[in-house]
Amino acid sequence: MTTNQVDVGQGASGDVSGAGGAVDHRVDDARVARFGRNERVAHWWTVAMVATALITGLDMGSEAESGTVMNVHIASVVLMGAGIILAFIVGDTRRMMSSIRQLFVFDRLDAHGIASIARHPLSRQRHIAWGKFNVGQKCAAWAVSASFTVLIWTGVRSWQTGGDAAGPHNAAAFITLALLCGHVVMAVVNPSTRPALPGMVFGHVRRSWAATHHRAWLDRLDRSETQ
Repeated sequence: MTTNQVDVGQGASGDVSGAGGAVDHRVDDARVARFGRNERVAHWWTVAMVATALITGLDMGSEAESGTVMNVHIASVVLMGAGIILAFIVGDTRRMMSSIRQLFVFDRLDAHGIASIARHPLSRQRHIAWGKFNVGQKCAAWAVSASFTVLIWTGVRSWQTGGDAAGPHNAAAFITLALLCGHVVMAVVNPSTRPALPGMVFGHVRRSWAATHHRAWLDRLDRSETQ
C-alpha cells in the first residue's frame, strides 16, 4: 500500500520519534535485517520455477500432451514445491515459520490499520504502524496462494483429461500472471514500496524506510535485540 505512514512523528532532520516523544538519533541510512538467507533462497527459487512454468505453458503449443516442453512444465511445479520443503528442512525452520505466520495471519495491527483507512479513506496522512507485512501484502499473499492452488489443480485436471480441461487452467494462469505482475510493479516500480526490494535481495532494508512503513515490526525487532 502506498499510503503507509508511521505511528509516530518524524522530525525535519529525519530523526524518528519513538513512544512518548523520545527521538531515535540513529542514522537513517543504517540497515536492519528483514529476511534470512533461507527465506530469500526459497523466494527466488519459487520465482525461477514459476517463471519457467509460465514460459513453458505459453510455449507448449502442439506439445500440450507430451514432449520436452510439457516435461519441463511439470518438473518446474514439482521442483518449486521440493525447493520450499528443502528450505524448511535444512534452513532456519523457526524463522521461516515466523515469516509465514506474519504474512498470512491478520492481527490487531491490521484491524487498527483497516479501521484508520475506513475512517479517513481519502487521507494521505494516516498514522499506521504496520507489522512486518501490511494488510495489502497479506491480501496479495492470500490471493497469489489461492491462484497457485487453482492453477495446479486445473493443470492436473487438464493433464488427466488430455487437454480437455485446458480452459480453466489457462484462465487461472492469466489471473496468476496478473497478480505476479502487480507484485513486480510494487517491488520494482512503485517509489513507496521499492526500497523493500533489498530486503529480499540482500536481506536488509534502510532503517528509515522500515520506521516509516513497518514501525511496529521495527519496534518489536529492537526490543528483541535489547533483551
